[in-house]
Amino acid sequence: MDVFGQRQTQTTRTTQSQNTDPRAEALHAFREMRGLTFTVEWRRFPWTRGADLERALVGPAYLGNVALGLKDRSHWAYQSRDGRTWRYIPRAQVRRLVHEVVEEFAGFVPPLPRRP
Repeated sequence: MDVFGQRQTQTTRTTQSQNTDPRAEALHAFREMRGLTFTVEWRRFPWTRGADLERALVGPAYLGNVALGLKDRSHWAYQSRDGRTWRYIPRAQVRRLVHEVVEEFAGFVPPLPRRP
């Protein structure tokens, strides 16, 4: 018992959670939709013209801060990890979007920009 007369309980962590890698934890959290926090930012995408900006959903750090854009209100779009290609997924296929983003970005830490 403690000072307030309450019974103390001791909690132990399972060894499974201690042995998982960050990528596996990110996969699990994203698939279970726990702690998902996306921010809305204004970004330029390949389909924007001139100084136009579009709203983007920017993912959490454990997903490599991936930016999701909505092209023509019909397709979700995101840039691949290497930054060379854009991937497009129909708007109605949210499960596919979640699966592909998790598989590509879970546990990914983008490199720092290079200085010239």
